[in-house]
Amino acid sequence: MFKTYDVSTVLDREERASSDQGGRLSRVAGPVLLWGLGVGYVISGHYYGWNSGLSASGYWGYLLAVAAAALLYGSLTLVMAELTAAVPNAGGPSAFARVALGNYGGYFCAMGVLIEYILAAAAIATAVGAYLNFLVVEIPPVAAGIGVYILFTGVHLYGVSLSLKLELGLTGLAILMLVVFYFVAGPHLSLLRLNQVGHGAFLPHGLTGLWDAFPAAAWLFLGIEGLPMATEEARDARRDVPRALLSSFVTLGLLAALTPTAAAGLGGAITVGKADAPLPTAVAMGLGPRHWLARAVSMVGLAGLLASFHAIVLSYSRQLYALSRAGYLPGFLSRLNRRRTPGWALILPAVIGTGLVALGPFLPGSSIPTLVTVSVFGAAVSYVMMTLSAIVLHRRRSFAWPFTMVGGEAKAWVALALTILLLLAGVHSHTAAVLQGGLTLLLLSVFYILYSRPRVRARSLEEELKAPWGEVGPASEGE
Repeated sequence: MFKTYDVSTVLDREERASSDQGGRLSRVAGPVLLWGLGVGYVISGHYYGWNSGLSASGYWGYLLAVAAAALLYGSLTLVMAELTAAVPNAGGPSAFARVALGNYGGYFCAMGVLIEYILAAAAIATAVGAYLNFLVVEIPPVAAGIGVYILFTGVHLYGVSLSLKLELGLTGLAILMLVVFYFVAGPHLSLLRLNQVGHGAFLPHGLTGLWDAFPAAAWLFLGIEGLPMATEEARDARRDVPRALLSSFVTLGLLAALTPTAAAGLGGAITVGKADAPLPTAVAMGLGPRHWLARAVSMVGLAGLLASFHAIVLSYSRQLYALSRAGYLPGFLSRLNRRRTPGWALILPAVIGTGLVALGPFLPGSSIPTLVTVSVFGAAVSYVMMTLSAIVLHRRRSFAWPFTMVGGEAKAWVALALTILLLLAGVHSHTAAVLQGGLTLLLLSVFYILYSRPRVRARSLEEELKAPWGEVGPASEGE
C-alpha cells in the first residue's frame, strides 16, 4: 500500500528550505518552554472531560483505565523521543511516517493529526465560550469562542517567542491551581465517597465499564504528541525535544493519579462522574458551594483551557507548514511572515475553526462531545501510523538512530496494541462520530490522489529541496 524510500536526508534539509525570502522558523525554545508546551497541550483535560470514566467504571476501575492510558502514552512518548531525534522536522508524526512508509503514509498520518488538532481547537473554543457565558451572561458564547481564535491567532502571528512564553505562564498557572486543589482537598478525602459507584466494587460494571472508561482516561494524556511539531523552533531539537517529551509525560502521569483521587474523594465518584465541571463540583459537595476554592478553580480552569487551545494552534499551523513545504499542499501555506511564523497556516484553520464554533448551536445535540470524539479518532489514526513507522524503521538496518530508548521495538508494539483498543472503544461508545472521522479521511485521501500525489511524486529529491516558493537560506536564531 505504501511506497517507501529513504527521505530522511530530504526531511532534514527541508528544514533549511525557504518559505519566504530565505527564512526559517525561529529557534527560540529551550527545554523549559518546550516542557510548558508539552504539558499545556493536555492540561485542560484535568479540568473537564476526564470524569465520565468514574461513572463507567467506578474509582478503582478508573484508576486501572488511567494505568492503561499511562502505558499507552508512556510507550508512545518513548517512541516519539527516538523518532524526533532521528527525524527532527516540523511535520512531527507525518514526517516520521513519510520516512518509514512513503509519501502516502506521511500524508495519511498528517490528516489524522489535522483532524485531531483542528477539531480539538474548535471544541475547546466552544467550551471557553460556554464557560465565559456562564461567568458573564452578557457575553454570547459563540462570539466568545470566535474571539478566542482571533486573539490567539494574533499572538502566534506576532512570534513564537511570545507564544511560548504565554503558553508557559498559562500552563504554570493551571498546574499551580491543581496543586492547591490537592492540598486543600487532601484532609477532607473520604473512602466512602471514592467507593460510591458500585459500593467499592473493583469493576462495578464489568469489563464493559472499563472499556468505556478508557477514552476518558486517555483524555488526561491526549495531546502530548504535538510536541515534536515544535522541533524546528527548538534550540537543540535532538536533545531538548526528547527531554521535554519525557519530563512532560512524568508531570502528566503524576497529575493523572492525583486529579481523579482528589476530586472523587472530595465530591463523590457518582456526583463528580456526572458533572460538567468536575473540580468546582467536587469543592461544592465536599467543602460547600461558597468555599473560596470553588470560584478559584473555576476561574483558573479557564487558563487551562486557553493553555491547551494556544498549544494546539501552534501544532496545526506547523503541520500545515511542513505539508506545504513538502509539496502536499499549496505553497502559500508555508510562507513565513516577518516574525518568522507561517501566517496562512495559522489563518486558514482558524477560519475553519470559527466556522465550526458558529455552526455549533445549529447542530443536533451537543457539539463538544462530537468534536472531541472525532478529534480522538484522528489522534488514534496518527498513533497507529507513528508506531508502525517506528516498527518499520527499527527493522530497517540502514536507518541511523541517534539514540534508542528502553524497550526497543517492543514499546512500539505495546503502543500500537493499546491504540487499537482505544480506537475500538471509541467505535463502541460513539459510532456515528467515528464514522464521520472515517468519511473525512476518505475525502482527504481523494484530495491526495487529485492534487498531492502528482506534485509530490513528480519531483526528484533534489527538486524537492528547492520548492518553487523560495531557496535555501540562513537560520533565524531569534526574533
